[in-house]
Amino acid sequence: SGATCALPVAVLTMMRSRRRPLQPFRRTCCSARGQESEAERLRLDKEAREGMEAYMVQIEQLAQEGNVRAQKTAWKWTVRKKVWNYLEDNDLADFPRPVHHRIPNFKGSADAGLRVAKLPEFLQAKVVKVNPDTPQKSVRVEVLRAGKVLYVPQPRLRTGFFSRLLPGKVPLEKFSFAATAGGMKELAEPMTLEDRTKIDMVVVGSTAVNPETGARVGKGEGFAELEYGIMRQLGMIDESTPVVTCVHDCQVISEDLPPTGQVMMEHDVPVDIIVTPTRTIYVNPKTRLPKPAGIYWHLLSEQKIAQIKVLRQLKAQIERETGSTIQLAEQEEALPPLAKRGEKPDSRSRGRAAPGAIAPGTAQKAVEAKADVEEEPLPSGNSISTRLSRPQRPTGA
Repeated sequence: SGATCALPVAVLTMMRSRRRPLQPFRRTCCSARGQESEAERLRLDKEAREGMEAYMVQIEQLAQEGNVRAQKTAWKWTVRKKVWNYLEDNDLADFPRPVHHRIPNFKGSADAGLRVAKLPEFLQAKVVKVNPDTPQKSVRVEVLRAGKVLYVPQPRLRTGFFSRLLPGKVPLEKFSFAATAGGMKELAEPMTLEDRTKIDMVVVGSTAVNPETGARVGKGEGFAELEYGIMRQLGMIDESTPVVTCVHDCQVISEDLPPTGQVMMEHDVPVDIIVTPTRTIYVNPKTRLPKPAGIYWHLLSEQKIAQIKVLRQLKAQIERETGSTIQLAEQEEALPPLAKRGEKPDSRSRGRAAPGAIAPGTAQKAVEAKADVEEEPLPSGNSISTRLSRPQRPTGA
């Protein structure tokens, strides 16, 4: 303040006169940006709903043509549509929006993350696997705060398996950044299928979940099931490993999950604990659905295998070890559309991809027969075809 008082009056007057016109202009810019962002969100929301309706028609057509996969899973899209629309219509959704075709982020997700960190199962865990979606970011931060080992699947399993952050590797001021996709890419250690670390808790995202049976519906791409199946196949987890999900209260659904006459598929992963911003629900072990024992290859389509390199590697390794060919699903799979890409409200960097959003030009493509790619052989030594009885812990965990 002393320096300011020492300035000549004429200079101060000139500075103030220059400052005043900028203030309403800045407010106008921010207001226009907010209106533009809202208009863009509404446009993307409309496109997402239209795309979802078109996909549901495609699934129904496949079901009528005798596609067993479509017949068993069409009802899930009715549930997803109901939840996604409800979150958006009641302004319970949070960025990134629209939430359609995502593990939906919701208002209060940070509170849910704090509740997860207070679970006895979390406090006892040394190694925690958390999905990479936005609503579970607070859980990833809490894992780092608690000095635990954090495992996060690489996005869509495109480039590899898991990324790992060990305690002490990330300074406190970078915890929030480390919990993002960009932070994991920059700071975490990529793991391969040779990893045998014992995971003490699995955290998954959900679109809807049943508190009586633990039945869970995701976003429709099956990544949580694939990650779980691979971990079981490798011996990193077992039936007793707690599976936790954190959702908004409106995503906890008892009725029609699944509807009468329908059942969950054998690869679907039920949850043991449901955490919302306001409560914690323990699913009764006597009524909880059984967990998958590994990967059910006969349910995987050629399209899905072609998308995921780590699955192709694992399949090739098992076939080499067993000397037999793994049979995949014979029927085609209608791959769901990707989430619409939006900009974070009040973002000053136009055109920057939202966290977790998929850039244009990455539309999924169905493929015929096996992918024409060169497989990278896995290091020999540990057999993947049989589960290990004694998973390892990381050094210092």
